[in-house]
Amino acid sequence: MARYLLALLLAAASTHATAQAAAPALIAEIAARSEMQRNLEELCDDIGPRMTGTPGLQRAQEWAMRKLASYGAVNVHLEAYELGRPWQRGRAHARLLNANSLPLNVMQKAWTKGTRGAIRADVALLNVKTLADFNAALPRLKGKIVLAESSPREAPTQALRDAGVAAVLQVSGKEDGLQDMWGGPGQRYDSNAGIITREHANLLKRLLARGITPRLELALDGGFAAKSVQAHNVVADFPGSEPGGEMVILGAHLDSWDLSSGATDNGAGVVTMLEVMRAMRATGLQPKRTLRVVLFSGEEQGLLGSKAYVAAHRDELARIQAVLVQDAGSGRILAFPDMQEEAWYGPMSAALAPTKALGEIDLHYAKGLGSDHETFYKQGIPAFTPLQESRNYRTHTQHSQVDTIDHIDHADLQQAAQVTAILAWGLLDGERLPHID
Repeated sequence: MARYLLALLLAAASTHATAQAAAPALIAEIAARSEMQRNLEELCDDIGPRMTGTPGLQRAQEWAMRKLASYGAVNVHLEAYELGRPWQRGRAHARLLNANSLPLNVMQKAWTKGTRGAIRADVALLNVKTLADFNAALPRLKGKIVLAESSPREAPTQALRDAGVAAVLQVSGKEDGLQDMWGGPGQRYDSNAGIITREHANLLKRLLARGITPRLELALDGGFAAKSVQAHNVVADFPGSEPGGEMVILGAHLDSWDLSSGATDNGAGVVTMLEVMRAMRATGLQPKRTLRVVLFSGEEQGLLGSKAYVAAHRDELARIQAVLVQDAGSGRILAFPDMQEEAWYGPMSAALAPTKALGEIDLHYAKGLGSDHETFYKQGIPAFTPLQESRNYRTHTQHSQVDTIDHIDHADLQQAAQVTAILAWGLLDGERLPHID
């Protein structure tokens, strides 16, 4: 027994020593030879928007596979899943026909049918909290362009169509004239639906409050392609030295919205994961577990790519040590949530310990969801996403027309890559994290 305990202590000490040696090498490599800036420019400035189902995303996937292969990845390939009919943006036009006759900042909500030409109708405000109030409001909405400021989540799309509304305008979640974008298969208001900036929504509300009924001209020309298509995830491996097939997955979503070039959402996460693989290869580190990079598509439409990956890889889910996903902009990493799982706290703390040179990276008792790691977490797999300095990510860049490289802080992004690389190495070579039921 004494010899057994000694062997365990020696093994733990060896792992700790390896991690301590790997951390400075990874920090130095990323600081001296990072390719994140160049990769961001190629991805965002050269390729640009990457909405799922579009040629832009296909070009980005081809680019990513070339990069991964050049960084020493093997088994670099695409994995397909059924997307359905892809959505294509068209012209969006809106203007007041009375009052000040201003053009209005309206964009078509993604994954909705267009208006098939210009429509002209009065505006009616929908601001209700309960389903009963929603149903009571329906008769007065017939033939109107509905400014949907608030309605209950359970309010059915079909009810609005049956009520004969002309169109629905939802309000951007951002200020300062910034647009917002969302939508995907199965989401609400799937016909004649637009998103209006908050300031222009307020204009319409002020007119209504003064007894002036705004009348709009609205044209939304986007729509669906004629045929269904497949979407794809990019998958690549940096093989481990030990048999058994255990792996750590580094994930980010390569798709973006199409109002801008998707630099913070989620070009930053993509180039971070590419940089981690590049740095590990460049420093000559050889992990015992396999490092797998997965660049998901369809995240913006409801985690479609990660759901497809989990469904296609059911037989190997038990061999996943952990999943790390970055999808919160380019701010420096401050902490990781432990997902409120006591069994994960110790191994994660050990893997994070060598990051102290980069600041106090805490492990919080918290549960962070909302991106592709959530799909794995729901299968009981240890899956984490960092808490990052928000900068102006939520309020300005995410899903808006200003999601450009101008809003990337490269020093913070470098720190995020260094922290991710060290944590990934600790998970690749460290204690096994248990799965939960």
